[in-house]
Amino acid sequence: MRSNVLLKAIIVGGVAMAFVVPLTMIWGVVKDRARYRDTVTAEVAKSTAQSQTLVGPLVVVRYRERVPATSKGEAEQVREGVEVLLPDSLSIRSKVHVETRQRGIYRVPVFRAATGFAAGFTLPPRFGISDKHQLLEEPRAEVVFGVSDPRGIHAVPEVRLGTEKLEARPGADLGWLPHGFSLPLPSDAAGRRVALDGNLEVMGTDRLMFLPIGAVTDVEMSSDWPHPGFVGAFLPDERNISARGFQAGWKLSRFATGIDDAMARIRDSMSRGVPIAADGDAGAPGFFSTDLGVRFVQPVDVYQQSERAVKYGFLFVFLTFVAFFLFEVLRRMAIHPIQYALCGAALALFFLLLVSLSEHLPFAAAYLVASGACVGLVAFYVGHVLRSTRRGIIFGGLLGALYGFLYVILESEDYALLLGAFLLFAALAIVMIMTRRVDWYRLSEEGQKEPTRKE
Repeated sequence: MRSNVLLKAIIVGGVAMAFVVPLTMIWGVVKDRARYRDTVTAEVAKSTAQSQTLVGPLVVVRYRERVPATSKGEAEQVREGVEVLLPDSLSIRSKVHVETRQRGIYRVPVFRAATGFAAGFTLPPRFGISDKHQLLEEPRAEVVFGVSDPRGIHAVPEVRLGTEKLEARPGADLGWLPHGFSLPLPSDAAGRRVALDGNLEVMGTDRLMFLPIGAVTDVEMSSDWPHPGFVGAFLPDERNISARGFQAGWKLSRFATGIDDAMARIRDSMSRGVPIAADGDAGAPGFFSTDLGVRFVQPVDVYQQSERAVKYGFLFVFLTFVAFFLFEVLRRMAIHPIQYALCGAALALFFLLLVSLSEHLPFAAAYLVASGACVGLVAFYVGHVLRSTRRGIIFGGLLGALYGFLYVILESEDYALLLGAFLLFAALAIVMIMTRRVDWYRLSEEGQKEPTRKE
């Protein structure tokens, strides 16, 4: 060795710490590519339709009443009121076909859902408007459906009241449910039980959600997309996922959803004239937070996996430098800090190769190509640095095993922390076992006196 062991260790540690900068830059590249992917996804959604949440059917009763003056000198006022009735039972059957739209190198899942529904309502006399209201005219009732993005409705919805077909018109005309469509309900429907059924086709991206607004709600969904992510307030009671797609079913009651309490708060806000926005927390608290549905997940998020891999980049550099340092100490070979830096650069470049290749290849293939190239380059270089082809091959084999272990960590999200801790413990144990007989004080003194031994 040409210098004091402690000084060399400090220098090597400084070189290793310097690689935080390029690894951080590579992490930034991964973040930028992920943001660009999200931008492309948003552009596709903008040209087709956003995520969809379907609400309904609801029976909305509109009426005009005379409000007497509360004090002398005030004139009577006319107030327009709204009452919302929920179904006793709601059954939803949705069959979803998913296709991918490609823009550049990115693919975005776009779904087309054919949804059939059946709902039963028990409508009170005068649609629930009590005699205390001084009505100026008979109340008007309509069936209302809410849709997050009406651009996804490409076909005219079909809704039937018994055997009578109702005519749909655009717009839900509710502050907290601005988008959708409505259908006029005959006045003779008041005071009896009615059954509604129909079909609705809607397009969208990312996710399809339903609101379980019935006293009893039964939802069944099937799709040819084999990578569902069930989201919302309720997970499916039954699910079946295969390579051909998935099937899922939910069965809920008003006791679980609390939809009656949420609607009561909406009614209270409307009666007090408080504006109700479409967002869940500010406008209709608790109403939109009871949704259920599925997100059409991409099978592999290469940017998420690449980002997780970069987090282990410094660990790779550190373990490689430790291996170099052990060769230098135990074999009494001088390795220049620049040679450390060149090997570290090859390791850092692996992560940039990984994210760039994974945009065009499956992640496993991209990982194999990138790791194989870096392992081959480092093994070739180390063989010349250590003046032994055999040592270069051994070092390359150890580095390849390290890459293999990292891939296992990336694929095992639930055990990533455990495996990472095990890797660090194993590395520390190997170093301690290999250097258990080294006299560091004597080694430093000899390193100042002895020339480098050539092999």
